[in-house]
Amino acid sequence: MNHKPLFIFFIFICWSFSAKSQNLKLIDSLKSQLKIAKGEKKFELLDDLAWEYRWAFPDSTIYYANEAYKLGNSLKLNKLAEPLNFIGVAYNYKGDNILSFENYQRALQTSLDQQDSLQIAYSNNNLGRLFFEQGLLSRAYEHFVKCLAIFDALGDSSGLAYTYQSLANLYKSQKDFTKAESNYLKAYTMRIGLGNTRDIMSALTQLGRLYQEIDQNDKAIKYFLLADSAGNAIRDHINLAEIKTFLAESYLNKGLLKQAEAMCAEGLDAITKTNNLKILPHAYVTMGQIKMESGDLGAAKRFLDLGIAVAAKTSDLTSKMEAHYWLWKIMIKQNNRSEGLKNHNEYLILKDSIKDLDLTRQVERLQFEIEIQRKEQENNLLKATESENTSTIKQQKLQNIILFVVIGFISILGYAQYRNSKKRRESNEKLAQQNQFIQNQRAEIVQQNEKLFRRNQELSDLNHEKDTLMSIVAHDLKSPLNRIKGIISIMEAEQGLTEDQTMYVKLMNDATQSGLDLIKDLLDVHMLEENVEPTHSKFDISQFLFEKVAAFKPAAEAKNIHLHITRVESEEITLDADYLNRILDNLLTNAIKFSPKDSVIDVSGGKKEGQLWISIKDQGPGFSDKDRQSLFQKFKKLSARPTAGETSNGLGLAIVKTLVDRLKGKIELITAQGKGSEFIIWFPIASR
Repeated sequence: MNHKPLFIFFIFICWSFSAKSQNLKLIDSLKSQLKIAKGEKKFELLDDLAWEYRWAFPDSTIYYANEAYKLGNSLKLNKLAEPLNFIGVAYNYKGDNILSFENYQRALQTSLDQQDSLQIAYSNNNLGRLFFEQGLLSRAYEHFVKCLAIFDALGDSSGLAYTYQSLANLYKSQKDFTKAESNYLKAYTMRIGLGNTRDIMSALTQLGRLYQEIDQNDKAIKYFLLADSAGNAIRDHINLAEIKTFLAESYLNKGLLKQAEAMCAEGLDAITKTNNLKILPHAYVTMGQIKMESGDLGAAKRFLDLGIAVAAKTSDLTSKMEAHYWLWKIMIKQNNRSEGLKNHNEYLILKDSIKDLDLTRQVERLQFEIEIQRKEQENNLLKATESENTSTIKQQKLQNIILFVVIGFISILGYAQYRNSKKRRESNEKLAQQNQFIQNQRAEIVQQNEKLFRRNQELSDLNHEKDTLMSIVAHDLKSPLNRIKGIISIMEAEQGLTEDQTMYVKLMNDATQSGLDLIKDLLDVHMLEENVEPTHSKFDISQFLFEKVAAFKPAAEAKNIHLHITRVESEEITLDADYLNRILDNLLTNAIKFSPKDSVIDVSGGKKEGQLWISIKDQGPGFSDKDRQSLFQKFKKLSARPTAGETSNGLGLAIVKTLVDRLKGKIELITAQGKGSEFIIWFPIASR
């Protein structure tokens, strides 16, 4: 079935709703006015356009805000901080946190220089949100408190509402639900007074999610229903889809299955209208839970399978993990042990993946904090240098004036000398003060560098601890798995097993072998990260390849794949045979795993221009352009899938790349999606 027209239709629908969220009528009106506007009016129109584009087209926001800033600077306007804040918002939407931070800092400094209280408050609020998103809660809180005081002094209800909501999110992340509730209610009250339905709907949704999290489902339902009414009033289908899904969850938590099913169905309908793939897996999993609680296990399984399929496309690991968990429960009820075991294993693997992802995010947050500290130190150093240069320029101007006076008025030379001496003393005192200030700054920079060094050491220790733990766990798991595999071998040798018993033994054997393969790859990765130097020895490459192909022929013949050598030269080479053995093991394993039945795998090798080359060519699915971007990254699963139900952990090609680099070689990929692939590895041949 061709899904391309359907995909294009969904893209069109998604674009249509994005365009609607940008208020195209207002944008067209602003652009029309911009054509004839001049001076400060043109600056305001550019600024308004930048703000309107921020959601769906942040690059357009950056363009118009930069144009506004340049124009405002040339006109010497006293409101240059606002376009800088808009640029920071745009970079935040694009995911570039460092550039976002730099522009927020520029906006804050500019607003302080121009004494623009409103933009001082917004700059602090933006910095607080950025630090909150990166997990730097103490720094976020400082900025929120500052902007709250300024908005309160200015009587700016809109700014206060945003700040109260930001503080509520911070308290909620720290499980201080009492303060979170208080701040959410303050924000909601203010937004009712402002009368913006979209903001009121957002405040109601936040309250509903808070009460749902603390298991107060009656209150959660109340606020979700109010948010649903507000969304229907403004026909905001994108947010309605999410609200209805949350409402269905609250009904499910209270055991109101009919209401839950009806609301979840409405949510799925809204998602279909908006093509909001981000929340679709969550909605499918919720409907699957409702069906399971209702006793309709077949329907529950269908929805959970749909949730897994969409979650795989959107990289939603949490929804995928929950779907496998409930499928496991369903399989237990249906007494389907093999499928139950499969789903339970997938659930555990995804649970571990989410833990690893959390650890990665913690490291990224630490790196962000270090980068921010470095930027701040650079800014302080630049300010000190600028102050020193300003002092030097003032001194030089003073000397020029004095020289002009001396030349022009020789008659008052004595008086001029007196004045010059006095001015020099004052300048020297100022310069001495500046030098002392610079020395203090340098001492502070040294202290900050020491802190950064300690932080880097902590990160290094954390990474080493993770690697050590992985190695210990892998070694500890390997031994019991080998014992299990030995027991399975004995069971397979026994006579008189029933068909079901034979099937279970095969399932256990496959699962155990998959675990051993994963442990082997993990140990290989850990060993490679220890930077062990290769050990070279002399051997004949033709004999090496013949033995390697012979070892893999049983695995290939099991899938009716013809594995053979098309060309090889008898050449004695000096290379690390163990490294080369691992490289070919991974490449041949992948070729067999991803090749269809009744296909051909060609192996060849030779010498060309002083280099050894080895080629492994298959007739598998090939690699897409997107696959190439993450081809050699660890734990990255690509678009192709094994053709006979084999497992793939995403480590094989990462190990190949590391080993090839260690041998000072290079790896080349010739592929086209659907037309097979050919890996060619090149190694320098040491002179005899």
